[in-house]
Amino acid sequence: MKKIFFLASVISLACTSCKSKKEVSKTIENPANTASSLAATPTSYRLIVSFISKGAGPDSEKIKSFLAYTDGHPKKPAYQTIAWGREGEVDYCFTLSELTSKKDLVGFIEYIKRIGAGNDMIIISENAECLHKSR
Repeated sequence: MKKIFFLASVISLACTSCKSKKEVSKTIENPANTASSLAATPTSYRLIVSFISKGAGPDSEKIKSFLAYTDGHPKKPAYQTIAWGREGEVDYCFTLSELTSKKDLVGFIEYIKRIGAGNDMIIISENAECLHKSR
């Protein structure tokens, strides 16, 4: 009888301690916060080049050739650098507003794609938002 009582009390104690008490809270949107939320909307970039890592850091040789091309380009396209990983992962986000002719724009993007061809640690996105935030 003592064993049954002990077992029943342990089971009831376990059941009551596992219940979580969640408080439901209402959030009221403040009209003054809408202006700040509009300012925080992400920007869409024409080209995003992400160098990722799979445990040993990103491909440094590809990063060097990529930066040599972009920094040496005659139109000097501006980009935002976002370092986001612990192993040197980085995104380069381009608006490409400096490349006014369609020929220059397509040529630049195609060359960047050739740099990253065959490498699964380089992700090239077009007309997207930068996913990562700076650390």
